[in-house]
Amino acid sequence: MELKNIIKELQDYCFIEEDNNQDKDMFKNYQIEFLDGFIGIICNQYNNVDRYEVYLNIKNTSEIACPLLYKTFKNVLDANNYYEELKNLIENNDEKYIINRCKIGV
Repeated sequence: MELKNIIKELQDYCFIEEDNNQDKDMFKNYQIEFLDGFIGIICNQYNNVDRYEVYLNIKNTSEIACPLLYKTFKNVLDANNYYEELKNLIENNDEKYIINRCKIGV
């Protein structure tokens, strides 16, 4: 299966945040090659509030499935732990397992 088809399929599993008007800054990120594109993890810190979001994204040059496996946290320690969990997921598993994990959710 081509990555563009995988991305289109995974877009149905992306989290849709209703309140997306809050300012946030990227706290940390990680990206590696995945098939003919990339897979990455992003951890954002919300400005003026003690809140973090962590999620996975899969992209090629023209499409993206994002955010996948989305979670929010009220402290940096829990956000970092989940970030490391997702990093372990993408570094130590094959494409089929990662894609199925994205479909199952958190």
